[in-house]
Amino acid sequence: MVWANNFFWGWLLAFAGMAIPGLGNMTTANVTMRYGVKAGLASALGGAAVIFIQAKIAVGFANYLSTHGEVLTNLKKLAVLIFLALSAVFLKEALRPKKREGRKPYPGTPFLSGCAASGVNALNIPFYFTASAFLDSHGLLLLRPYSGWGVASGALVGAFSVLALYAYLARWATQSALLRDKTMNYFLSALFFALALWQWALLYFV
Repeated sequence: MVWANNFFWGWLLAFAGMAIPGLGNMTTANVTMRYGVKAGLASALGGAAVIFIQAKIAVGFANYLSTHGEVLTNLKKLAVLIFLALSAVFLKEALRPKKREGRKPYPGTPFLSGCAASGVNALNIPFYFTASAFLDSHGLLLLRPYSGWGVASGALVGAFSVLALYAYLARWATQSALLRDKTMNYFLSALFFALALWQWALLYFV
């Protein structure tokens, strides 16, 4: 019963957290638009697998993180730098002249691209730690020995559900190959710049 309860909350947290445009779901959408749904789903699976690990770390080290707030603060500072770097990368890609080409196989492993997208998102662990601590304080999440596996398993399923949905929506939205690349890259650049500003404001003004 405890495992099922924690699985539900892990699923809900991942579904709600991933539904908002961010690094993981935009990576999945970008991979899908360029290389097809199969590659997009592989990227989604990689992203969800890393979120499983991050959620387990956040819940498993809840006591440590609650007494070492500087760890979470440093992760959030790292997130600002990562988002700024990603904004610059996608802006550079958007400004590069594009040639209309046929769809090519993904130049690498889409599963690993999904892993990387979730892995470099330094906000995932603080998100699951804060959310699980809030739920635990209200008696909704039962943090007992080994209970973190339920939360992590739910996060895995919830994250993959949202990322797969982004993959299918990206395929549906695909029209012009030349237009979609530039539009997606400009959008990603603006998104990550906005996320960097938002995270920076939370660190120093809230």
